[in-house]
Amino acid sequence: MKRLADRDLVDHKPYRGVELTAVGRQAAIAAIRRHRIVERFLADMLGYAWNEADRLATAFEHDLPQEVEDRLYVALDRPDSCPHGFPIPAKETAELPDMPPLYALEPGDVAVVAVPGSTDPEIVAFLDTLGLRPGVEVQVKEKHPFDGPLVLHVDGNDRTLGATVANQVYVQRPARRSRRDRQLG
Repeated sequence: MKRLADRDLVDHKPYRGVELTAVGRQAAIAAIRRHRIVERFLADMLGYAWNEADRLATAFEHDLPQEVEDRLYVALDRPDSCPHGFPIPAKETAELPDMPPLYALEPGDVAVVAVPGSTDPEIVAFLDTLGLRPGVEVQVKEKHPFDGPLVLHVDGNDRTLGATVANQVYVQRPARRSRRDRQLG
């Protein structure tokens, strides 16, 4: 922690915790961006499965020069998301979009699925049988009380998913359309 604090990346207060500084937050988001671009390269250009790309990306992302990162991003046609469905942050951004767990949604909500690369392979296989893959749009049809299951509309089918697994899947809500945009189309 002391080394990170000396580099102005964190504000460390003994017995009170650690918090990223503005510089630290920007460095963390830049690292996330680089990781997600490398994952996209591994999946799209080298053919690795989306759930393998996360493990492999960590092997060389830290030594990737900025120039190479920039060229990979352009060569990949400026992707919006990594293979897991998480957005690739804009260069030099200070914020990441909110990505709540699927279980946080309510009936009628629509969102796009993202699944962390660290998710248990058995859960990934189960989600796949339900059609819940990164980038898939889902709509919550029902949410049963007391940590009950969700009923989701996925690719034309209704699927049921328990709270434990639904809390391991993340979602990005579509951008809210303005009133004018809704009227136009």
